Amino acid sequence: MKGHLIILLITMLIIGCKTDADIDDSIEPLNLISDHDLNIIDPSGLTLDIPGNFLWAVSDQSGGLVYQITFEGDSIGSLKYAGNDMEGITMNPNDETLWVVEERLRQIVQLDSQGNVLQSVEVPVEIVTENNGLEGVAIDPITEHFYIVNEKIPTEFIELNNQFEVVRRVPIQFSSPFRLEDLSGIFFVSENREFWIVSDESRKIVVTDFELNPLRSYELGKGKFDGIAVDSQIGRVYLANDDENKLYVYTYQ
Repeated sequence: MKGHLIILLITMLIIGCKTDADIDDSIEPLNLISDHDLNIIDPSGLTLDIPGNFLWAVSDQSGGLVYQITFEGDSIGSLKYAGNDMEGITMNPNDETLWVVEERLRQIVQLDSQGNVLQSVEVPVEIVTENNGLEGVAIDPITEHFYIVNEKIPTEFIELNNQFEVVRRVPIQFSSPFRLEDLSGIFFVSENREFWIVSDESRKIVVTDFELNPLRSYELGKGKFDGIAVDSQIGRVYLANDDENKLYVYTYQ
């Protein structure tokens, strides 16, 4: 009887001593298929062009531009809009205008196909540190609601309706293995009603449902990924690396 008790106690101790590292083993890897040099200094936000022929990317440098790039990273055009500190980009499929995030200005800015500013919208977020502001934006093609992430202090998800009113504000405080130290970019897969959120500091992607409940995560193995775009039709993820000036292409299941 004592022997059985000892074995039971040892088993319980082993289970109780599992660390976050043990739990993190359950994080799924992405499959890297290619990486490409970008002729863009400090590439940040990334999104798919609505017809699906190329990607849009932004530079977060002062005076940085909005670029059209191929899926192999080649620059094929740019818009005349010069940003202050652009960190995110999305395209509205209903009118094919672009929306960019200006981190330090705490704004989303609508651009036409030439890069002319159509409107600028203030996003109400707490300003604790100027450089820990807005990092990503996505749009719902059905409701035309905007989904915005604030990098940190606070790490926060903000939803604006099509009248630019805040209708949802959620602190992002996932438990391990989904914990994110910061929020670097967001992409909304409307077909599945899923959010893909990338974190530079945590070196991972967390996928959530529409209510922001974590569903799964993907380990990246390195940091400085600041932009994300997802093609759910072919199972590909595109990531812009701000430090290496590179475009990474992955497949996922």
